[in-house]
Amino acid sequence: MGDEAIREQVAACSRIMTMKALIGLYGHLSAYDPQTGRIYLTPGAGSDRANVRAEDIWVLSKTGEVLEGSGRIAAEWPIHTAIHSTRADALAVAHVHAPFTTVFAIAEREFRPVTLTGAVLLGDGVPLFNELGLVVAPEQGQRLAAAIGSHRALLMRGHGGVIAGGSLEEVLHAALALEDNCLKAWQAAALGPVRWFSDEECQAVNQSKRPPSFGGVAWEYYSRVESSWDRQPTTTDNPLG
Repeated sequence: MGDEAIREQVAACSRIMTMKALIGLYGHLSAYDPQTGRIYLTPGAGSDRANVRAEDIWVLSKTGEVLEGSGRIAAEWPIHTAIHSTRADALAVAHVHAPFTTVFAIAEREFRPVTLTGAVLLGDGVPLFNELGLVVAPEQGQRLAAAIGSHRALLMRGHGGVIAGGSLEEVLHAALALEDNCLKAWQAAALGPVRWFSDEECQAVNQSKRPPSFGGVAWEYYSRVESSWDRQPTTTDNPLG
């Protein structure tokens, strides 16, 4: 995939995540091109995320050097440079401020999946990064990258979440699954004890055959929805994003 195609895909993912209230005033995402060593990063806080275009995307090196971009860079860019530098499989990273994901980052309750999709995408666990404050220095980014390890997702205490994966399609699907599971666990708790998927059940689910298109269905569906989205923030339910 060439430079322009990567920019277009990063911008499209930013718009979809905004539409789904995964990001808003805060939050950002990136894609890494292993052929060039370039990281493509969405603009910083306060940018018009519902209308991000290819020309708005920043380009960084893995050390955080700005190669292209103007305006306000995402303050927590070290999240992206650190994970892209330490994980060969992490070709896409998102830092979300989704409301129910953040609730789980506040509550003293370990995340466990409660839905089939959650068991598939998040069944290996979602660790907690317990440091307070923004991740604005490379050494903080390295500690966060160590905390997420090989997991697909991480909760940041009182802050939000981080999702890493092999593509933007995978990261989008996992971010939606994380928010959906956090919401459904909260809703189910009002009815009584919650039936979580055990480690053994998650393993069994992941050993079963899945449709070849499983990873791309969320991207295909929400790309179509985004194309007719009215861009109004009132269509989301995340006060700060």
